[in-house]
Amino acid sequence: MIKQIYLYTIFLLISIFTFCTEILASEPYNNIHGFYGERAAGLSGAYTALSDDPSGAFYNPAGLAFSYHDGFSISASNFKNTTKSYKGVDTPGQVYSQRSEGFEPNFIGVLKRYDNLKIGFSVINTYNYSYDRTDQVNFPLVSPTINQTKNFTKEKYSQLLAGPSFAFLITNKLSFGVSLYYIRDTKNFAKTQFQRFTDNTSVMRSFIDNRMTGGFMPIIGIQYQPFTKLALGASLRRIFVGGGNRLYNEVYIDTARTNSVNSVDFVEGTDNGYSSVESGRIYKRPNLNSSIPQTTELRLGLAFFPTSRFLTSFDTIYTSGYKTFQNQDTFSSFGNKFAYTTTSNEVRELTRRSTLNFAAGMEYYIAETFAILGGVFTNEPNSKPISWTESAIDLALQNSISNQISATSGNNTLIYQLPRSGTNPRNEYSRNRGFSLGMSWVTSKSSFSLTYIHEQGRGMSRIDPNSLAQSFEYKSDGLYIMVSSRN
Repeated sequence: MIKQIYLYTIFLLISIFTFCTEILASEPYNNIHGFYGERAAGLSGAYTALSDDPSGAFYNPAGLAFSYHDGFSISASNFKNTTKSYKGVDTPGQVYSQRSEGFEPNFIGVLKRYDNLKIGFSVINTYNYSYDRTDQVNFPLVSPTINQTKNFTKEKYSQLLAGPSFAFLITNKLSFGVSLYYIRDTKNFAKTQFQRFTDNTSVMRSFIDNRMTGGFMPIIGIQYQPFTKLALGASLRRIFVGGGNRLYNEVYIDTARTNSVNSVDFVEGTDNGYSSVESGRIYKRPNLNSSIPQTTELRLGLAFFPTSRFLTSFDTIYTSGYKTFQNQDTFSSFGNKFAYTTTSNEVRELTRRSTLNFAAGMEYYIAETFAILGGVFTNEPNSKPISWTESAIDLALQNSISNQISATSGNNTLIYQLPRSGTNPRNEYSRNRGFSLGMSWVTSKSSFSLTYIHEQGRGMSRIDPNSLAQSFEYKSDGLYIMVSSRN
């Protein structure tokens, strides 16, 4: 009987994983796609119908009501190594790689029972990426007028959630729960680029872009156990931005400009204003955006317990798309000459496409206190697909008409700027798949688990607006160490 269950479960997991690779969707769990808690990580995040430990506050707070322990605390840390590779950016065979490596705690939570009411509090480090890129390209084939390009880039992104959770057992089979998380989302980006051309002129561009956003993310959930061997769960969450700030500074130097005053451009922007002086021309630009996408996520889960030692779980995760608009027009003046540039009002860095993701996992207790866990999951991109053909058209329009249409009357010029695909901040598209393998040692008072998670995908990218699109590969390996105690 046990052998038949194993074969059936393995076949079911493989079938689901194969089906997932054919789904046309896009979104990496809305950028909140980490794995938290010892069982949830081992089950590849398929935890919505379980959620009976403090990490359930994130997946489905209603599951907290079914925890059997009076008190519970858990801490989890993970070591994660992520590599992003861009192939053939400037020259065939040239590979740009960005790597993020770090060790940090990603979950801390407590849970307390008061009869049918459970109260918890958790702090979650949903993501913490830091990428460094240093490269040099000599005589790139795609840009024959450039002799040398040097790049230094440093990127850091992080998001922290913290807040209380409440779960109530309505009947012995039905529960309701809610979590209210405060969100702190930050971005720190710095880049310096130096280029020398065939005519011995040079340009250097150096800029920083820092943003901090605060908001709230409520999560409501229900869980129902119609039978002893079956559990159903659902949770709904939405991001609400409360405020934030952003600062952008840039200096651009071009030795080809003979006027020493106009050879340097200064650009500065915040969420309250944005202006620049470029080639002696003064620009007034739209305010910078300091928000993050305010998406909605729905999770549906099912857990099946064939025996007291064995369980399987399945999750479907739908995340909505998001699109917002604000005035993107620019006004500029040079002496008594004026220009007004209008373009699409879409804030492209906040645009997200809806996605559908899946996760499936299983857990088996080899001994009374020792379990093995495993699972598979999808992580679809929430960006627009990137194509080589579209990048070729974009470059052709840029070279022929500078991607704009203009009309001049006297000293006044009206310009319509076509949105360039090469300048889209969402410049990566990768369909990822992953798996988890873990083991857990459990006693009545404490537990320890170790989980390995691998994620890999490929697609297209456009990191240089002056180059054609290139193939892109993503790879991530994580080791999660979790220790918990019960009272």
